[in-house]
Amino acid sequence: MLERGTTYDDTLRRFAWRIPERFNIGTACSDAHADGSGKTALIFEEDGGKVATISFDELSRASNRFANLLSAHGIGPGERVGILLPQSPQTAIAHLGAYKLGAIALPLFILFGPEALEHRLGHSGASVLVTDAENIGKVEAIRDALPKLRKIFVVGGAGHLDFEAEMA
Repeated sequence: MLERGTTYDDTLRRFAWRIPERFNIGTACSDAHADGSGKTALIFEEDGGKVATISFDELSRASNRFANLLSAHGIGPGERVGILLPQSPQTAIAHLGAYKLGAIALPLFILFGPEALEHRLGHSGASVLVTDAENIGKVEAIRDALPKLRKIFVVGGAGHLDFEAEMA
């Protein structure tokens, strides 16, 4: 909390960042609110127009599963996890799970073409990609140019590691 001073200069002198020694944004964004109460974390519209919700408890469990899944596939802290998904619960789960693991989430825009994806995935040294059936074709077209990309999880499978099946 910012301590109010009598003048701007006084307020500025009193200001100090309160940075904890250890902080994990994945934990802060989901686990800190997962208290068994079922509080809503996400509201989203499914295909077909149905509106659904995910609680902080569900988001916490799913992002933990994804962090553990990455670890089980040999991905560790500091590695890059490309996330090429539209706005969806899986997008949030992938980001939070990567953060919880200590990996670096690399958000990728679904309108990027193969050249833009190759540049970002290649230059970042991404080890993992999470995408969907609509976008996997762009990645398959450049796969040979991405030697550091070891794992691809696809929402809906599409011939790669199936995100949902692996999470189960």
